[in-house]
Amino acid sequence: MIWQSTADELKTKEYQEILRKRIFLQRLPSGIDKIINQSIDPIQLLLSNPVINKDRRASSISSCSKTITQYKFDLMSLNLDIIEDIKRGHQQLLMDLQGKLIQSNCTETLKQAIENRQEAMRERHDTYLNHKLNTFFDEAPTASNE
Repeated sequence: MIWQSTADELKTKEYQEILRKRIFLQRLPSGIDKIINQSIDPIQLLLSNPVINKDRRASSISSCSKTITQYKFDLMSLNLDIIEDIKRGHQQLLMDLQGKLIQSNCTETLKQAIENRQEAMRERHDTYLNHKLNTFFDEAPTASNE
């Protein structure tokens, strides 16, 4: 159970770091970007009406673009907050399990083996995550938010 909790925590950390990098690079997941852009199609159709004054249309298009961009990043910030809560939950569960392990009547060798495995998992994950963060955005299909 400790190893599974550690794996869950590390997977959440990975998702969090990738999302942070996406936000920093302003490259949102293409699926989210596509859904949001489709939701504004009716507005864009209205804005293409030739009856609207040219200056007013430009102002409305600009306002719409700014609003949608802000919404996308507000949504990503909310997503990050929720991921942080999940990560804290995994950390709390892990601390509870480690407390139970310390109080159990397991041998010190077994406890040390569990701790060593947990540390190896963390080191492997950190190496993997660094590699993924350095190469992921070169290969991943994403939508630029401009």
